[in-house]
Parts: sequence; structure tokens; C-alpha cells
Amino acid sequence: MAKFILLMFICYYCGLEPIFGLLSKRNVSSEFLSSLNQEASEGFLWNNTRLPQSVIPLEYDIFLHPNLTEARFSGKVEIKCVIRETTNFVVLHSKDLVISQTTLTTIPSNEQKEVRMQMKNDTDQLFLIMEDAIPKDAEILITIVFDGILGINGDGFYLSEFFTSNKSSRYLASTQFEPASARKAFPCFDEPALKANFSMSIVREKKHISLFNMPRVHSIPRKNNLVLDTFQQSVKMSTYLVAFAVGEYKGKSKLTKSGVNMTVYYDRTSLLETVDFSLDAGGIILDYFNTLFEVSYPLPNLDMIAVPYHIAAAMENWGLITYRKPYLVIPINSGYGRKYRAASVIAHEIAHQWFGNIVTMQWWDDLWLNEGVASFMQYLGLQAFDNEWSMENFFTEKINSMMSEDFTNSRALNQPVAVPDFSIFNGVTYAKGASIVRMVRGLLGEKAFMNGIKTYLNQNKYSNVVSDDLWQALSNSSDDGIDLKAVMSIWMGERAYPLVTVRRNQSEIRISQEPFILKNNTTSRTTPIWTIPFQYGILDQHGHFSRKMFLLREETATIKISGHFKLVKGNYRDDGYYRVNYDPESWKAITDQLMTNHEIFSPGDRAHLLNDAVSIFARTKPLNMSVVMDLLNYMEKETDFLPWFSASHSFGILIKLRLKDIKPEVKVLMQKFATVATKALELIENQLQAKENNKGYKDAMKEYMVNLIRRINSRVSDSYPSTLRPSTDKFTQKMD
Repeated sequence: MAKFILLMFICYYCGLEPIFGLLSKRNVSSEFLSSLNQEASEGFLWNNTRLPQSVIPLEYDIFLHPNLTEARFSGKVEIKCVIRETTNFVVLHSKDLVISQTTLTTIPSNEQKEVRMQMKNDTDQLFLIMEDAIPKDAEILITIVFDGILGINGDGFYLSEFFTSNKSSRYLASTQFEPASARKAFPCFDEPALKANFSMSIVREKKHISLFNMPRVHSIPRKNNLVLDTFQQSVKMSTYLVAFAVGEYKGKSKLTKSGVNMTVYYDRTSLLETVDFSLDAGGIILDYFNTLFEVSYPLPNLDMIAVPYHIAAAMENWGLITYRKPYLVIPINSGYGRKYRAASVIAHEIAHQWFGNIVTMQWWDDLWLNEGVASFMQYLGLQAFDNEWSMENFFTEKINSMMSEDFTNSRALNQPVAVPDFSIFNGVTYAKGASIVRMVRGLLGEKAFMNGIKTYLNQNKYSNVVSDDLWQALSNSSDDGIDLKAVMSIWMGERAYPLVTVRRNQSEIRISQEPFILKNNTTSRTTPIWTIPFQYGILDQHGHFSRKMFLLREETATIKISGHFKLVKGNYRDDGYYRVNYDPESWKAITDQLMTNHEIFSPGDRAHLLNDAVSIFARTKPLNMSVVMDLLNYMEKETDFLPWFSASHSFGILIKLRLKDIKPEVKVLMQKFATVATKALELIENQLQAKENNKGYKDAMKEYMVNLIRRINSRVSDSYPSTLRPSTDKFTQKMD
């Protein structure tokens, strides 16, 4: 293999490019590529996976010439740096690149330093070693010429294939750099805190277009039917946000109300597909965030490109967001579900333009500051785009996160990351992070929360932050002077979440907390005491709820309630990331109220009442099953989306825990699910006939109700064959 790689590059440098093109399509390992630059020396001047802070990049000027036919690229990068500490070596990153030339000159004297190059493969670190030290505060210019191969694994600078309407094969070269793959496209200081400004020039074929984070300045024709595109310099940003693409694509544009030129680029292989929905959603959501955050989107453009192969759903590159095609290009007559999923991803990536791009985490152990906050904000953006997609739908995000924590040995939100990889992008980072943000908003109130968010963005523009920076900004906005760093300490450092138990004693309630453990996944566990923003609702004799907040800082506490009241509902409005149990009398008051008038509780409150009850019942020390049965009684009248989503999820908990040995009492509960679902289905079907124009309601209810019935049917129809099938089949036929 070593001989093969040597032959490949001899062919290239000797001008035998057709042979190189054939050879380059073979699968070449990164170890072999890096070995071409490896020196024999075993000693290194720096032995840390993180880069030293002695040299800081200021500006990059990148030149790239990708050859899509031969799956390779060549390039040159010039990096202007400042010396923070006197040093005789520079450490940056490079991976899978063959470096042919390196120079280092001082600025402005233009004195060229003699440089010895050394490569440390296990950390992707490229050492540039000088005989003489460069003093503090001096500026230098590093110039590196390199070659690389366009891979096909969706990482770094890579190729993906698509087909035209006549089935001809085409290629797109695009990038995916997060968390640490910019180094695969050009040598760089590949850490999020080492922000810089980037300039870009790309050579392309005349039939192609090229894209960068910033708008194109000019295009210069070259020989051999090539074109050189030059782009505006970027704002100060992290390397993982740099993006570029080259391919035979077309674009459709619109100017948003805030003056940003938004373009969707795609390969239109079917007349039955459209990007109009994506353009409309993107423009409305961008304008909404501009107004909401009071920090303007700083670029003149926001391009969104559909990539044939993308390792993630999308990537928030500043000014050039990449997407899997189904999230950007959708069939013309798509229904509610397809549009909702597409708009969700678009809202998430646009939220990142503030949370992740304008303000970036210092290091990957605070990734939740990017992903968690953006995941919360996406729901605000969705509601701005379509009011039917209300913030209450966040319930789906929260219980998916809880289920992930229930059934896996998940990580804490704040957990040291030595070397970032894709494993850090998980449900905890996204959904739990977002749930924590929502809980803080409930604690502070919407106005104080948004004031704190605006302060956070303004104080940290174009810089890097840690979790404490967010907590400090939000604490400063609190009307009650809440110390959020102290409040959130356990939430950030511990996995899992608490169960709060509410016991009523006449005019007072006693609340207590413990870790909620559905399934013990660890050999040993601590018993943390969370500071819980316990939000509760008091239902008075006239049928009105009043909202209250209590910070539960100890294992137990007592709350006195004045006046006469019917019941207390814990986790009122479903803002909290915890479950709630009650004493038998309180559960009865809740279930009686649901039977009398279930709409006195919001859909979100009804949803988590059921989900909490089933989850608690499924524990080692379960809730009495009669409580769950009583809760299910009202469900035959339920026609809202969230409670049925909760029912489907709750049924899944029972299946997952009792898969091999379904106990008799669980079979009874499953039959109850089936009975109320079938009755509700008939009610919903009748309502749908009167709601033919409400496409969102119709499609959502069909999708989740039919899926729920099918799941139940698959488990209990053998024992109870007459319960489900007629209604299910009838409804499914109408759906088809």
C-alpha cells in the first residue's frame, strides 16, 4: 500500500494526472497519507491534545482547486498569526493532507524563517519548528501548499453522488467540519476558541457553481474551461463553521424583510419537488430571530444547500447551511408531518446562527450551549412560522430525552471532552439541554429570560463562552436575584433527573424529591439533591388555575396554601424536567377532574400526567395500576395531539420493559389502552370529516393514532382479537 501511495503522488507531481485520477479513487487510509509527512523523530515539543496558546490565528486566505472527476483537490493556505508567548515552534492541525511546501515569514519585515516540519499523527498536530524564537506580540504569516483526496464518508471535504432526471451521475463536493474535520481540508488551528477571519478562492469548472460562507466577489475565467471564484472575507468564526461546495447545482433566492439574501441550492431531479416551502420558512424564521434577539444576523447572505449525502440532518455553517435533501427539497403536495420535520430542522439551524456562530462554546464539553439552546429556540421559530406548531409541542422533545436517560447510561450535560467525536452529539446534548433552558425560562419568566438571552448574545458576540456565562447573564436579568449557577449546578453535573412526590394535607402540601430510576443501568449511584424550580398550579373551587413557583433546595419541603382549592397540579405548564407523583387522594382529584372536564388542563399537562403515571407504575416500586387505569378512562374523549403522542410513548415504555415477560396486570393495562384508543379513534374520525381543510390536524392525528393502534394491536390482538381490528382497518383504508 505504501508503494501505491508513493506511485500515486509521483504520478501527480510528474503531470500524469489521468493515472493519478484513477489511483485516487482507491480507498487510502489516513495513516498512510499522514505517514508521508511523518519525520523519524520520536520527540515532540508539545505533548497535549489541545493546541498551545502561544500562537493565535487572525486571518486565513485559502485557495482550493477541487477536481471532482478525479476525486482530489490541491490548495494553499496563508495564515496570519500573532505570537502571544515567545516561542520557537508553531502547532496547528492537519489530517489526510500531503504537504509539499511550508514557509513562515515575519510581518511586516517579510523575513523568512527556516522551518522544520514534524507530524504527530495521533493528535493530527503539525509542528513547524524554527531555529530562532519569535518574540511575543510579533506577527507571522504561515504559508502551506497541500494536496488531498475527496473522500466519500461525509466528513471533511468530500464527494457525494446524485443523479439527474435522465439518470446521469453527477457529483457535489461539500464540507462537514464539525467537530474536528476542517483539518482534513486545509491546515488550520482547528479548535472552536481559535476564531479568525477567512478569505476564500476556489477554482471550478465552468459548468459548476462554487459556494462559500460569504457572497462571491468576482469570477475570473481561466484556461481549460475553468473559473476562479473569489469571495468576501468572513466575520470572525471558528474553523468548524467554515464551509464550501462545488457542483452542478441551481439556486432559488428571495430577499427577507430584514434585508438578507436567502438562496436555496439544489439539484432539481423532479418537477414534483419544490424549495418554496424552505425559502418561506427560512425567511420568516430568520426575520423573527432578528427581532426577538435584538442582535442582527451579521451576514448579507444565508445560503442553504441540499447535499446528496450528509452524515447529520444538517449543519449550521455560518451563511452556508448544509442539509440532507429531504429537509430542504420536499414534494409539492407534502403533508403536515413532512413539512413539520423540514421546518424544525430549518429553525434549528437558523437558531444556530446566533447560538453557536455569533456566540460559540469555548470547548466541546459545553456543546449543549450550542445544541441545547438552539433546540429550545427552534420551537419559538416554528411557532413564529406557523402558530399551530405551538411551544407546547416541546413536550415531545422532553419525554424523548427522559426516555433516553431512563434506558441508557447517558452522560451529564457538563462532562469533560478530551477529543471530540460524533458521540457527543446525543439526546442529552440536544433535548435535555433544551429542556433545562425551558425550565429556566419558567423559573425567571419570559420577559426576564429574554432580557438575559439578549445580554448573553451582546456581551459575547464573536467570542467564546462557558456555561457560567449564560447563567450569569440570566441571573443578572432575574427580578428575584436568583443565582442560576448555584441552581443549575446539579442539573449540569449529574445524569438522570428527579421525581417529585406531592402529598396533600388539608391546606398544605409536602413535597419531596429523589432520583427517578426507571431501569438501573449503573452498578453504583449517588443520591443528588437538585435545586428544583417546582412550578405548580392550584385549581380553585371556581375552576381557575393560579400558577405558583417554589425552589425546592432540600430533599423535602412544606408549602402552605391559603383558601379553598380542589387540587394541586405539579409541573404546571410542563416547564420542568422532572416527573411528579401524588398521594392517592390527589391522584383521584386529578382523574375525577379529567373525567368532568379534561380541557381545564392544557394538552401538555394532560400529556405528562399520563406519561408520568405510566413511567412511575413501571418502576421497581410501582404506582398502583388503578391510577393509570383511571387516567386512561378520560382518553376516549381526547382529540388533541400531545396526549396521544404521550399515550404512544407510554405504551412503548411498557413494551420495552416487559417485552420478554408481559405480566397479567400489564396485559390488562394494554387492553385498556386499546379500548380507549379505539373509541377515541371513532370520535377523531368524525371530527376529521368536519376539518377537511385543517391539513395539519388531520395528518398529525392520523399518523399518531394509526401508529398507536397498530403498536397496541401487535401486542394484544392475539389475546383480545375483537377489540381493535374493525376500526383500525376501516381507518387505515380511509388514510390510504
